[in-house]
Amino acid sequence: MRILLVEDDVVIAKNLKALISKSSFVVEIASNLGEADAKIETNQYDCIVLDRRLPDGEGVELIPKIRAKGIYSPILVLTSRNQHQDIVEGLNSGADDYLSKPFNIEELIARIRALIRRGERIPESPVLSIGDLTLDTNLRLAKRGEIRIALSPREYSILEYLCINQCKVVNRMELIEHVWDESLDLFSNTVDVHIRYLRKKIDEGYHKKLIRTVRGKGYVVCGK
Repeated sequence: MRILLVEDDVVIAKNLKALISKSSFVVEIASNLGEADAKIETNQYDCIVLDRRLPDGEGVELIPKIRAKGIYSPILVLTSRNQHQDIVEGLNSGADDYLSKPFNIEELIARIRALIRRGERIPESPVLSIGDLTLDTNLRLAKRGEIRIALSPREYSILEYLCINQCKVVNRMELIEHVWDESLDLFSNTVDVHIRYLRKKIDEGYHKKLIRTVRGKGYVVCGK
């Protein structure tokens, strides 16, 4: 899942990116409102984590502009202000959640996951099941039957996104937008290589193949 972190403090942004990335999220950073607006205009994000105070204005000023564009990615506002009126103002501007500094990183990650799950495609249960494949999105664990499958963070992110969209063909660009950051060379074969490795881990040795390539369209995970 792809996260946009809007934070002007370079050290805080770098540390948050490192910590959030450990939970298999792809994190991009914007340091001000203008940069964030440009990124949101051109990229898809599963969640936006927005600092309230930024060099070129209040973070909450960006939220109505995002919603006016028809972009409904969940937005979590981070702030050093914890007064009731500030929280109400942030939520009324269109934010989905509010977290006051200082905060526990585990709570931040839990809130991000909860916001993403609220999306209409995300099941309420943290465990996704496709045939005999199960994916625990809280523990970030994959199993085929009773056999635990060791996955790299990138492989897990790909599998999770395909499982969320089970039996729906996900094209290459959609997968890139949700699993990779903007530094990926769109003309490389990185996606195909990762799918090949993932298919080997998930399907090799099993009669029922769950990961399929739909020629000219994309990839699908389906137990049917």
